[in-house]
Parts: sequence; C-alpha cells; structure tokens
Amino acid sequence: MNLFRSEETVAGWSQTAPGSEEGILPVRTWAGMFSADLFRRRLAPDYLSKVPEYLGAMMALMTELDMRGPYFFAPR
Repeated sequence: MNLFRSEETVAGWSQTAPGSEEGILPVRTWAGMFSADLFRRRLAPDYLSKVPEYLGAMMALMTELDMRGPYFFAPR
C-alpha cells in the first residue's frame, strides 16, 4: 500500500496502473474496511464458524462505502 498526499499525486506517480482509479480512496475509508470484524476477530476461537456472518457484514460495509466494481471483486 502506498500513501499519497492527493489524487493528483497518485495520477502523477509513474507506477500508477491504468484502471486502478477505483481503488484510490482516502486512508479513513481503508481503515474503516480493515477494522471490520472479518479482520479484527481472526484470533477468536469461533472465528471460522462466523466467517459467513463477517463476510456478509463486510459486503454491506463495502456497499455503503461504494467499494464495488471489478477492482473490489463485488458487482456494481
């Protein structure tokens, strides 16, 4: 993961992949996604039995954050 000051800085970066614009989101958005139970509860003894529940919540969060489309592997 690379951190940039602005979208313009990302666009000027020589290694920016064409078509990756969808994934250029503020750190706050990424932090919100990675603080979901799917990631936070990995060491819980019942984690594997609750993965489907966590995935459902994660997909709802991704939809709420408009993280859909081919870049995020979720239908738009």
